Amino acid sequence: MIDSLPIPAILYTPDGEVYHANRHAQWRAWQTNDSIHRDDRNAVVARFHASLTTGEPFAFECRFRITAGVYRWCLVQGYPLRDDEARIVCWYVTHSEIDNRKRAEALLAGEKRLLEMVALGRPLHKVLDGLCKLAEEIADGCQCGISLTVPDDMTPLRVGAPSFIHVEAEARGRHVSSHVGPCDLAASFRAQVIVPDIASETRWSRMWREQSLADGRRACWATPILSRANEVLGSFTIYSSTPGYPTPFQRNFIAQFKHIIGVAIERAQSDLALKRSEECFRTIVDTTPECVKVITREGSLLRINSAGSALAGAPSEALIGKCFYDFVAPDHRDQYIEFNRDICSGKTGFLEFDLITLNGERRHMETHAAPLCGSDGSIVQLGVTRDITARRQADEQLRKSAALMAKVEQLSLSGSFCWRPSTGGISCSEQLYRIYGVELETRMTIDLVTARVHPGDRHIVQNALEQAQDGKDLDCDYRLLLPDGAVKYVRMQAHATSGPHGERDYMGAVQDVTERRQSEEALDALRAELAHVSRVNGLGALTASIAHEINQPLAGIMTNARIVQRLLSAEPPNVEGALETALRTIRDGNRASEVVTRLRAMFRKEVVMSGAVDLAEAAREVIELLRSEIRRKQIVLQFKTTGHLPAVTGDKVQLQQVMLNLLLNAIEAMQGVGDRPRRILVNVERDDDNRIRLAVTDSGAGFEPERAARLFDAFYTTKREGMGIGLSVSRYIVERHGGRLSATSNERFGATFAFSVPYAESP
Repeated sequence: MIDSLPIPAILYTPDGEVYHANRHAQWRAWQTNDSIHRDDRNAVVARFHASLTTGEPFAFECRFRITAGVYRWCLVQGYPLRDDEARIVCWYVTHSEIDNRKRAEALLAGEKRLLEMVALGRPLHKVLDGLCKLAEEIADGCQCGISLTVPDDMTPLRVGAPSFIHVEAEARGRHVSSHVGPCDLAASFRAQVIVPDIASETRWSRMWREQSLADGRRACWATPILSRANEVLGSFTIYSSTPGYPTPFQRNFIAQFKHIIGVAIERAQSDLALKRSEECFRTIVDTTPECVKVITREGSLLRINSAGSALAGAPSEALIGKCFYDFVAPDHRDQYIEFNRDICSGKTGFLEFDLITLNGERRHMETHAAPLCGSDGSIVQLGVTRDITARRQADEQLRKSAALMAKVEQLSLSGSFCWRPSTGGISCSEQLYRIYGVELETRMTIDLVTARVHPGDRHIVQNALEQAQDGKDLDCDYRLLLPDGAVKYVRMQAHATSGPHGERDYMGAVQDVTERRQSEEALDALRAELAHVSRVNGLGALTASIAHEINQPLAGIMTNARIVQRLLSAEPPNVEGALETALRTIRDGNRASEVVTRLRAMFRKEVVMSGAVDLAEAAREVIELLRSEIRRKQIVLQFKTTGHLPAVTGDKVQLQQVMLNLLLNAIEAMQGVGDRPRRILVNVERDDDNRIRLAVTDSGAGFEPERAARLFDAFYTTKREGMGIGLSVSRYIVERHGGRLSATSNERFGATFAFSVPYAESP
């Protein structure tokens, strides 16, 4: 069976001695000896003896000598053969040649390395030398060379190989010809040339043949290198130390290397063309913006381009030899003469001056100048001059607009700014400095801005800064606390814009609304007082009505009682009359009961619009209704909900009335809070027992825990101007919906009012 295997197989004794090998006779005498490449020998011996000791199978890759100086990669695998008692009887070892795979791996890694060099723009000669070295490592016993040519005239630019020198000298200074050698023949005919035996080759000169044989080259395979446009770039040649044709593997890597060489050469040509184009473009840029002129130290015009002559109002020929100083405005002439002398002394410079054209028109110019060596060896001025009259006029108009804008800001008590969040840079108007109480010489920063914000409102500004990270427009009101203790109310609005490179800028304004805010607060206080008077009057009218409705039956009851007393006191007692009077008393009692029932019905209206209510959506509507009030009170409101919540059954209007009352109470609870952020959290979530819970948490004054039980009593209030009926009515509405309303005092400050109502479970 061992002899029938197509690969070498050897049987070893448990001690590692060979006692049988198959028909591959060259393996019979193999042990861990010098048949193994010296770089692999120590590792192989160690691995082999380790397996003999442990009894574990082994597998390793190493290079074996096939013939003198020729090694091939093999995969060696060994397995122990054991008897019934698990003792090792022998080892059987197989050798599988993997030379092609290893070469392919080396080729792939080398190609990757070469393409990286090309992509990084490494010099062409380094890329080609690296390619030749890689080819010689992969192809045993071979030498490689690359010849480059100019596509137009086929003149060799470089011929050489890292491992031999003679070939390069052969090609310098000559034209590519098919009579010189296989490299030129391949380039001339654009076809691969195979010379299997140089010793018997007669197509080229004897000197070429003798030199090749003297260098140890016995076969030659030359391949043309073509561009994507099918132009000849050169040739890639492999010289073999043994006669013969290239193997399929060698043909494959020749084709791959030819492609890489073509890519590298075209990349180098492209880089060279780009460099030349950049040099040409740089020359154009250096000499063109508008007027280009050359002036001597004395001011004579030596050269001027067409743009300059058009600016002066005369052809170039008429201007050559003229004194350029005569075109400079008299009030700028001395300055320009001094500038020209500095340039002709070897300096570079920039100058703005006025020029008078031949038509008498005055133009404002700017010039960039540098010294230039003239044809006679003297230093002259090379100047590039640009007409900036329109720009100066635009600048003047811009200055006027800026002055007008500053006046408008002063009158409107507004300051403008531009802020780039990515860098923190802020540019702002003088009026903004005044609003924030900052000296004009001070650099405005975000830290300085936030430091001026009132501690009770810094959360508002911080919230705006967080919104800016998402590119949202900004709109908020807050207070400033200046170093002298003064408090200002300001309104800030800013719009986000994007620059050409994706950077985000905010353009906005801050307005001092202190006086307006004070007026609004005075007006709000007056309105609140009027509302309070109105509520008191309304309550008085309601009290009179209640008293009137109840007093009537009570008066009847009292009268009937006295009549009954008189009838029963008579001699004899009038029982029948007393009975009738008692019936009238019962009638008046029922009438009083009906009055109370009607009053209760007045405050306890039945649910008339029962339906499915989304508490989260209903809460959003109420919050939106109060958005302006929340902003005016400088409160940050956060709304939270969890996923999709089932709907409850009830009257949406009444439930929203409860929400409105809780939110208004929360807003009023933060009246006068200035030492901490004013926050309201509205949270809608699923509660226990199939209920939906809505909670309103504020950071206001809160209440004493022992008063929690009385908060829902009618006419009980902790507010000076309150009537004490809001929470009572709210509890009634919630309880009519099968829910419950609760109040909790928070740990640090503020309170949480919450109600929960049941929802119908899905069938």
